[in-house]
Amino acid sequence: MATATGFREHDKVGRRLGSNGELAFQDCRVPAENLLGEEGRSPFPGGTAALGRRIPRFQAINPGIGRAAYEAALEYAKLRVQGGRPVIEHQAVGLALADMAIRLEIARNMIWHVARASDHPEAYADGSLPDLPLQIMTKVFTSETARQVCLAAAQIFGGMGVMRELPVQKYVRGALIFLHPESTNSVARPKIAEALAGCRRASSMAGE
Repeated sequence: MATATGFREHDKVGRRLGSNGELAFQDCRVPAENLLGEEGRSPFPGGTAALGRRIPRFQAINPGIGRAAYEAALEYAKLRVQGGRPVIEHQAVGLALADMAIRLEIARNMIWHVARASDHPEAYADGSLPDLPLQIMTKVFTSETARQVCLAAAQIFGGMGVMRELPVQKYVRGALIFLHPESTNSVARPKIAEALAGCRRASSMAGE
């Protein structure tokens, strides 16, 4: 009887409560009736393209991680005194926090937008929503926003930003993890480009 020849749980830098691992089988036969989808093809119709209109999952986590880092950095910047005044009054720090707040607000609104699209798929047909992979676009923007905001927060904390006694380093590690679920951003961007090309082709044909 075939058995699992090996199991290894991944030691991730972040999101450690969500376990990932590898399971290897040797001489294992799977009955034909247990086949998912077609042989040689993904069991998930549409592959990563199908992510375009699914309910947002990881996307909604990204602004949360970023906001936690932002709020920690904002509080620290108000308390930490450098050069005789709170560091938030130093232009570089104030502008960094302003940029963090802007990005997080955009990310939050993108989440609401894609959630509405998931609840109302008919909005694509009636033209209320653009025929674009909003889910993938939101994933790219929110994950990169979380990374940028968390790294900026670590910079505001200075040397304390890499100390395990403070939560900022945990936010940075968590933000790095969410660059990869569902599809990496380097894979997602070509999908968005393909959708844009399709829209342009459709628009060009309509104008002819």
